[in-house]
Amino acid sequence: MLEINETELVFSFPDVDEEAMLRIHFCPADSPEQRTRIETGLGATVRLAAVGPFVIYLQPNLARRDCLYRALRYPFALLVSVGGKNAITGVPCLTLARSPQNYFTSPPQGGIDGYFRDGRVHAFRAVSESSLNQTRLEIRVFPMKSKAMAYFRFQTGLIPGPDPSALRGITLLHGGERHCEPIYEDICNLGSWDIDHEERAFLWVGGGS
Repeated sequence: MLEINETELVFSFPDVDEEAMLRIHFCPADSPEQRTRIETGLGATVRLAAVGPFVIYLQPNLARRDCLYRALRYPFALLVSVGGKNAITGVPCLTLARSPQNYFTSPPQGGIDGYFRDGRVHAFRAVSESSLNQTRLEIRVFPMKSKAMAYFRFQTGLIPGPDPSALRGITLLHGGERHCEPIYEDICNLGSWDIDHEERAFLWVGGGS
């Protein structure tokens, strides 16, 4: 289920888990505390009210605390593409892949600031409706399977310390240099993600050719 409000895209998957909810908002690249207003369009396609470079911020729902009373967030995999080409690999893709990894996982991913194309990372750039150079940014969201989430909770309970920071894993060696934060390697396997329950949204951006 996709809900679009003034500043957020809210993806929820009650058929998978009551806690499976991901909130996405957008901020100007130079003002991470200032949320950009979302203008609704046709169906799941939206446009940002302010033009210029922006960052996608991900906020998974706070799930139940573990046995050590540490807060855990429900995990999601995200396929992001601009103009039909993957934001990490720069080539078209139809589904999640690991060789090379073509998707983001949140947590730990908190922000995404651009897409990889022609050997470098290009900033996401919101454009006005009158812009002649615009294309669609597609965001596809896949929740973690409920059984995989139960095991994920068990795993985090084995990690000592006040928070399961070790789950951040390592960063990818491909996908270009990111200014917001690096891209993290998925510590789960592809079977952990529920590809049968997918939601998607589209956003008009500049470039992408």
